[in-house]
Amino acid sequence: MAARKVTAKKTPTKKTPAKKSTARKTPAKTPAKSAAAKKAPAKGAAAKKAPARRYLRREDLGAPADAFFAQQPPERREHLEALRALVKKAAPGARESMKWGMPYYELKGGFCALYTSTTYAALSIMAPPEKLDDPEGKLEGTGKTMRHLKVRSAADIDEASILRWVKAAVAHHS
Repeated sequence: MAARKVTAKKTPTKKTPAKKSTARKTPAKTPAKSAAAKKAPAKGAAAKKAPARRYLRREDLGAPADAFFAQQPPERREHLEALRALVKKAAPGARESMKWGMPYYELKGGFCALYTSTTYAALSIMAPPEKLDDPEGKLEGTGKTMRHLKVRSAADIDEASILRWVKAAVAHHS
């Protein structure tokens, strides 16, 4: 006789409804999208184009600075020309060109720039204040890497101090 396989009899179970949770359901958090993921990739020839620039390039970038000086009002042009001559005297091999809408001077790195406002001409000296000897307090500004000399009259142009400050800025960037 063959042995019979014994199987357990299943007892019927009563299904109870699931308990509802009293906790509020919060929506699932989605990971932050990166800037690249926000835009759909372009197809075909459009994919080969360079991305659009966020800011337009200035048309005067790298241009000679003569046009800047020519368009200044006579009273400020006189002060700017005096500052320009002192910068060239302190750093004879410096390259002068337009950058950020103002004459910018550089050798191995940028060391100064000239700019104007409605009431003054200014020399921006790119060097930490501890490198610039200014016992009379003529330089203005509170930054860590730059100071400004504001020229409102010819009396504000102290040749010896300006030459010393420009040479210090050139030495700092060399």
